[in-house]
Amino acid sequence: MRAVAFILYASLVTLLPVLVVAWNHGALTPFWFLAGDAYLYLGIGQSSSGLTMSFDGLRPTNGFHPLWQVFVRAATALSATPLQAIAATAYGAIAFTLGGVLLLGFAIRRFTGSWLLAMLAVPGVYYLTIGQALRNLPVWGFFSGMEAGLAFFIAALLAYLTSGLNARRRNPTWLTIGIILAFLVLTRLDELFIPACMAVTVALWPSRPYAERITAGALISLPTAIGLALFVGWSLWTTGMLAPVSGAAKGSGALVANAWVTLATFFAPMIELREGLTNYTADRAGLAGGAFRVVELIIPAAFAVGFLVHILRRNAQALWAPILAGICGGIVIKTIYNIGAVNYWHQAPWYFAVAMLMMTLGAAIMLAPAVRRLRRGGRVIATLVLATVTLLHASLWSSDLMTDRLRPAQRDFWLDRSDLQDRLIAADPEIRLLEFGDGMLNFTFDFPVRHGFVFAGDAQSLEALRAGRLLRESHAEGFEVLSSYEYLRVPEGAESWTSEDIRTFLLASFLAEDVKDELRHFTFEMLTVHRPSGVPFIRLIPRG
Repeated sequence: MRAVAFILYASLVTLLPVLVVAWNHGALTPFWFLAGDAYLYLGIGQSSSGLTMSFDGLRPTNGFHPLWQVFVRAATALSATPLQAIAATAYGAIAFTLGGVLLLGFAIRRFTGSWLLAMLAVPGVYYLTIGQALRNLPVWGFFSGMEAGLAFFIAALLAYLTSGLNARRRNPTWLTIGIILAFLVLTRLDELFIPACMAVTVALWPSRPYAERITAGALISLPTAIGLALFVGWSLWTTGMLAPVSGAAKGSGALVANAWVTLATFFAPMIELREGLTNYTADRAGLAGGAFRVVELIIPAAFAVGFLVHILRRNAQALWAPILAGICGGIVIKTIYNIGAVNYWHQAPWYFAVAMLMMTLGAAIMLAPAVRRLRRGGRVIATLVLATVTLLHASLWSSDLMTDRLRPAQRDFWLDRSDLQDRLIAADPEIRLLEFGDGMLNFTFDFPVRHGFVFAGDAQSLEALRAGRLLRESHAEGFEVLSSYEYLRVPEGAESWTSEDIRTFLLASFLAEDVKDELRHFTFEMLTVHRPSGVPFIRLIPRG
């Protein structure tokens, strides 16, 4: 009976934001959940054919996490309309998230014997303790149409499988764990540190004979190795690239910048000190606006270190100990990698579904002794308080969605797509577009759109970007119009701008410096501007 009550409770608080938005917006509900980057997946799904994936429909790309891209491509292929594809992607993410919440709750119950602690599965310990201040990383954030919902589900499945080891007192099926980890890695490639670290941890954990430990480590890592080999082979065959173009296009060497942003976020007086001793002027709004990116990386990793110490001191003999210790190690290594190689600007909540889940699971295991000491009355009060607080957060998240001005603007732009496309084709019948954005324009229009950031680009575009020739080489292939839904907005009257007005605007924009350097090779014409959004469509005209 308690299991049924938990399912009903967890389902209600998980789905409450969906129910609220659906009541108000009906078939257009998915626009209130999809993250901007979800349109990269949707655009690739819509433009691909055969065994290759493509963003622009002309050149193959590998700029995605493969398992989620396969899901989205299937969703677009099986959908009769683009709106149905959007709905399938959003509701697929929602369904995976709900499944992950239920699996995690049951895993916590098996680990701890407590339904009270199982309630922590939604919205998650991270959000209850710190995320609410920054409005990020509850389970509701995994409704974004990105891969996080699927990653959360797979990680919760692993947690549930692992939780049964104590109850059954039997050795785990290492190959099964390895297969689950392979699916997790193919869902988010940067989770590869988890099977690698788990294989080493299991091989070194002294609770089993040496030969058994080595075999277990091999079985854990083998499925991931096979899965990655298949993806790399496919990538090399279709694109000529070994690694995803998205990682290469985002650059490397982020350590110094990330270290400073981390320090400034956790100890704000360092900003005053640096400004006082140097010519540095802080972008305080940028630092404050990006604080969630720092916290969502550092806090779960710090917790993973603490939980790893707890396992070593209190649970080293448990059958599940090396498995959870390996996950903790993988989270820490991924954090170190991200600090050194991935600029904070490129990191988003969907990077951290596994780390967020592990924080909830670890906290529940660590709190279990205290909960067991509670009397019945204390447990009832704690249950009511936690349920009330969670329901409050679900309601507040729903209110945030309903009052978010970006969502209806995004919906309205997409609904204007036919009229806008007709205007663009009337102005340029052979139009091809270079999009410096998150994929909205590619999914919106039927004509070819190439990704200017090259995160979903191709080998030739990556080479051109690195050589500082992206605009010129794209123009030579007919991509003569530049635009961005997310990052380029012009004021009223911009339709009459001169070429120099447009140049000044672009030089002050979000475009990368190497792209800005190329602007000197062109003059510009404002082809059209979408109103009321202010999204410009700028024709590039090579200088004679």
